Amino acid sequence: MTKVILCDDHIMFRKGMILYLNRDKDIQVVAEASNGEELLNLLPNVDADIIILDIEMPVKNGMAALRDIKKIKPDIKVLMVTMHPEEVYGLAARKLGADGYITKSTEPRMILKAVRKLMAGHEFFNREILAKARSKPQGKPVVKLSKRESEVLSLLATGKSNKEVADELNISDKTVSTYKLRLLKKLNAKSVIDLVNFAKYYANSNSSTSESGKIMI
Repeated sequence: MTKVILCDDHIMFRKGMILYLNRDKDIQVVAEASNGEELLNLLPNVDADIIILDIEMPVKNGMAALRDIKKIKPDIKVLMVTMHPEEVYGLAARKLGADGYITKSTEPRMILKAVRKLMAGHEFFNREILAKARSKPQGKPVVKLSKRESEVLSLLATGKSNKEVADELNISDKTVSTYKLRLLKKLNAKSVIDLVNFAKYYANSNSSTSESGKIMI
């Protein structure tokens, strides 16, 4: 029997997924959490094989929680199930210790397939992510940003609007938009929403920014 912990802040998704997973005779959801902090609090006291983990959650997001999960229970499998495209977060999640990644737009049966793959000792990422992971040396990837780009990204992480960022940095709204476009390209983000989520991730996952503007995941 594969024991699963489900962590997602959307209660309808969580309850529906629990019902779906528990229909499988080989899977049992043994605990649930609505954010990363709740998950980390219950984790030491729950016997589980796999955690199904969302990324965008309040209090502590999934990427930030992932680091601590692997410190508490290094052998537990973690399957990221999120609305964010794998091209944006897949590689970073894998480097933080995730064993698989699925978007919520896929068929539910793919989650069952992923769970079985993980329990058989395999990863569950798309081929492009695995190719990138295997073609680069191990270590912390570095994204080089200018001082101003780092400042804009940091302010976005706090939820500030373009105007608020502009006022704080004493620049125009148009200049903030220009920096956003640069950041989209450098961070390979597909939209401003993904860029803001990147900013939150860097702010909440113990990443570091050096004086030279290098962001290390």
